Amino acid sequence: MHIQKLTSVSPKPNINTKKFQQHTNDTFPNSSLSVCCGVLSSKYYNVNFKQKLNYNDFLCSVHRFHKNKSIKNIILSTISDKNNYIGSGFTADVYSIPNVENYLIRIERKYFSAQSLHESPIISETQNEFAPNFGQYIATNNQGLFITKKVSGESHSLPNWSEVIRNIENGTSELTKDQVKLIFDKIINLSQFPQKSFDELAKNIQKLNKYTDCEIDILNPNNLIVDHKTKSISIIDLWYRHSDNGSVEPFNGIDSMINLILDPFTYVEVFENLDKENKNQFLNSSEVIIKKIFSASQKAGLERTKDNAKIIYKDFDKRSKIDFALPAYEEFLSLLNL
Repeated sequence: MHIQKLTSVSPKPNINTKKFQQHTNDTFPNSSLSVCCGVLSSKYYNVNFKQKLNYNDFLCSVHRFHKNKSIKNIILSTISDKNNYIGSGFTADVYSIPNVENYLIRIERKYFSAQSLHESPIISETQNEFAPNFGQYIATNNQGLFITKKVSGESHSLPNWSEVIRNIENGTSELTKDQVKLIFDKIINLSQFPQKSFDELAKNIQKLNKYTDCEIDILNPNNLIVDHKTKSISIIDLWYRHSDNGSVEPFNGIDSMINLILDPFTYVEVFENLDKENKNQFLNSSEVIIKKIFSASQKAGLERTKDNAKIIYKDFDKRSKIDFALPAYEEFLSLLNL
């Protein structure tokens, strides 16, 4: 399967520009600096970072190290330098920005081009004061560029997960022993996180349901970010898919956590490639995680989202023209009696 075909998994966002404040200048005019470096309204306060994360703050952060250089040139130079590349999903590439700590650049491959960046204004997205930081974008050009909040921690699965899944889909390869061990170790490790780690994640997902209309992208387990130092679990990469694929409410809930943490696309294959002792440990650790998720979800008031997950996986198969995601999920549910 070619990457171009897979980019159809995530449709071009349908963004209501009436909601946004348009920045027609891509350099740093004095008026913008006086706003972004001054006192901001409390509506920009972010509950996770305990600081104001928004497009004005981003402009300020960039200006400190890139004086007299346009924001669009900074973006192009950033994504042209392979040292800034962090990783890729099915549809997008992500880059860090040198000397800018709290923001990332996300490029949707299907829609972005240097020409579209040059021709389209970068538009700021209003931030909800109650929504937790799930890596939401704070600005976009509506043509494949997204400037997003950064979430601390490391990705939960294989560094090249999307590429591995493409090969598994096509039957051209299987998981290697090292890949099986990496996924196994991550599940074992996460099962040892305290209950409060799962409680906090569940509370944040409920806030997401209450204060936004976003849907968690459950396809890629690397959308789960784990901070081993603070024992925190976060989610990145939100979308507005329900208007396109017929998702049903609640969009985010118990199965969002289960699927991102345990990954139905690789779970059964990992299990089958373990010896008997490790199979038991893998299942036991998975059960511990599931129990912690259910406990956290009960406290937060989250519901099962299995039906919505099936719609997402079915839609994935339809868009990629292959029968893979939904059968993998059904097998996953059967193995874990979910």
